[in-house]
Amino acid sequence: MSSQFYYIHQLAAIYCQLAAGTCEIVTLDRDSSQPRRTIARQTARCACKKGQIAGTTRARPACVDGKK
Repeated sequence: MSSQFYYIHQLAAIYCQLAAGTCEIVTLDRDSSQPRRTIARQTARCACKKGQIAGTTRARPACVDGKK
């Protein structure tokens, strides 16, 4: 079931347009191979407005204002 959801989510990510100024997490990988340590990696896709760059707010991907 989860692999089917993942496949549908990937198709939606490819064919859907993001609203300006928003980001979405495309992939999220967790590595628990080392004891008592979990490494998480995520890939985000952003559609930032003019004057904004992709960054993070509250540990989540987001469009933030560029340097002034």
